Amino acid sequence: MVKQEQIPILKNNSYHRSYFQHLPGRPVNAEFFNGPYFEIHQKCIWKNNIPAHRLDFYMVFLVTRGEGIQTFGLKEHYIRKNMLCFVGPNMINSWKSESDDHQGYCCTFSEEFFNAGSVDKHFLQELSFFQIEGNSVLHLTDQQTEYYSSLFKTMRTEFENRNEYSDPILRSLLQVLLRKSYSQFKTMECTCPAPDDVGLRLLRSFTAAFLRDLATIRTGNGVHLKKISEYADELGVSQNHLNDTIKAITGRSAGQLIKNQLTRQASMCLMHAHKSISEISYALGFDDPSYFARFYKNQTGQTPSEFRLKRNL
Repeated sequence: MVKQEQIPILKNNSYHRSYFQHLPGRPVNAEFFNGPYFEIHQKCIWKNNIPAHRLDFYMVFLVTRGEGIQTFGLKEHYIRKNMLCFVGPNMINSWKSESDDHQGYCCTFSEEFFNAGSVDKHFLQELSFFQIEGNSVLHLTDQQTEYYSSLFKTMRTEFENRNEYSDPILRSLLQVLLRKSYSQFKTMECTCPAPDDVGLRLLRSFTAAFLRDLATIRTGNGVHLKKISEYADELGVSQNHLNDTIKAITGRSAGQLIKNQLTRQASMCLMHAHKSISEISYALGFDDPSYFARFYKNQTGQTPSEFRLKRNL
């Protein structure tokens, strides 16, 4: 029997061997690299092929030259010049180069680094482009690419000459980069009636709560999602209020949001993990693989086996 492989989780102290053709040199002033994690490198040192994996940190990369196929969760994008891309720590991704000449920048950082000294500790978790179901690619004009390039260049210079004052500077530049990206994503979205702030906060808190429970699959542990009533208790509201609020904003019930996210995770595992369907079902918290198959078919219209067969997996 062939041993089933698990999608690897690449950590910030070891991902270089999977990503880079040669290990980047250590910048000067090594004594200032013992705090929360942050790095920035030029994209030209990426390998041509990076197999499916997860990261335990955040990544933002800018492409100024070159082409390739990048997978973000279930979505596959043809990446080329003038694209800014985002990878969250709960997202399976892979890379296949279609060109020999690559230019751009790649910035990686931990949530701890970004949130240091910040009042809003949930900002990163609420950014849609770091979520599995979000749009992880921002298409830029030449002028916008130049703007972001200048930010990356400034961060790289600061990183390579890091000193005791560098972290707040790098953090501020990273804040500018992400908030500017967020504002551009928002202007691209269709205009919809804005939900009230209280309802939106409840939706975000609920989403963050069940995504935390779902994220245990990244560590190889089984998923244990709570009942809707338990999430409501955790958030200090009634189950009816939680359901009514979420449905008013999204058009879907709280339970359906969880099912949708669970289905996305199942599809990613079926696409990228070299595991049997039974192993995936147990990892996702299903006690019975046949029940998992029925659940998946109800959500997608096809069984897990049919999903894999159509993709020649």
